[in-house]
Amino acid sequence: MAPHYPVTILRSDGQTEVITKTGAKELNRPTATQLDGTPDPEGNVDCYRRLDDNEPRAVDWRRKIGGMLMQVLGRDAHAGMSRV
Repeated sequence: MAPHYPVTILRSDGQTEVITKTGAKELNRPTATQLDGTPDPEGNVDCYRRLDDNEPRAVDWRRKIGGMLMQVLGRDAHAGMSRV
């Protein structure tokens, strides 16, 4: 069996702050508006929320990221191995 290395991704670029178009610094995270789970008049909710580790969407993303990491980091060492 291939070794298992847990990967935790909290930020896409590793930066805690970003510089906006106006030159101001702001925290690299969703704004309060983006985290607001209040439905709009049509009943749609458009917000960011952290997924639980066992949610199907979270499992699917981990599989995709693991497959991409294997392609980039493993290359020849893992050629022909299943990515299931």
